[in-house]
Amino acid sequence: MNCRNHPEREAVAVCQKHETGFCRACCECLNIDYCCECMDPRLYCKFRTQCVIWELSRDRRKAALKD
Repeated sequence: MNCRNHPEREAVAVCQKHETGFCRACCECLNIDYCCECMDPRLYCKFRTQCVIWELSRDRRKAALKD
């Protein structure tokens, strides 16, 4: 699977709900609106407890609120 934002790159994190991947650069990015971000943060997702994307995006949202 390739990255949603960079189709030429291989995905390292995959959204199981939407079957969408994100590359390493996206997962390390600090731009909350563009990079490795949960696509439905307010909706129920049965995969959330094991989701790397959710954890990364949740940490960035918390950091943004502190700023």
